[in-house]
Amino acid sequence: MPYTLVKMLVWLVLAVGLGIVTGWLLRSVTAGRQVARARSRRGDAVELERLRERVAAFERERSLAAGAERSVNGDAEPATARSAGTEPTEPAVTPTPTDDRPDTPGTLDPAGAPDVTGASAVLGWDIEPDDLKVVEGIGPTVEELCHGIGIRGWADLAATEVSLLRTMLDDAGARLKVHDPTTWPRQAELLVSGQWAAFKSLTDSLRAESDAPS
Repeated sequence: MPYTLVKMLVWLVLAVGLGIVTGWLLRSVTAGRQVARARSRRGDAVELERLRERVAAFERERSLAAGAERSVNGDAEPATARSAGTEPTEPAVTPTPTDDRPDTPGTLDPAGAPDVTGASAVLGWDIEPDDLKVVEGIGPTVEELCHGIGIRGWADLAATEVSLLRTMLDDAGARLKVHDPTTWPRQAELLVSGQWAAFKSLTDSLRAESDAPS
């Protein structure tokens, strides 16, 4: 009888251990796929921005070439007029078009990092691009957890599902399960797009809610 009980207990422990390992593997695979999807979206955004810059550069070069051609043709006409004994006319000067479009908040610099210009004037403090600790609710420990599953910056966090963030916190232990990641992707979206006023308004309201007496 004792041998049977011991044997059943061993099988029960093995079954529980197998279930834990299987659950962990499934969560890891799910997390990896979502992070890969987030990186792919960010890569597409960076590539689109580079293509836009190339098109703009091509348009500027074409405009300069057209202006140079008109200038050459204009120099040839006065020579013909002088040979015929007539007064040359002054060629029209065509101004070179310039790109005077205003800066768009949230554009990426050539290195692919978000532009934080003007953030300090709105937020009241200086921030670093892709610093996850800027997000209300994320501290150094949670930032390390995010880095561990591939969330390296604001764009990655903005593309991450809240369910994955909850799973990450649950797996980290009871001390971090109290964090609420519901607004983290939205905060990251505002940061990566340079909407500083909207970000400040959202974080101020979150702090007011947390400070309010229950």
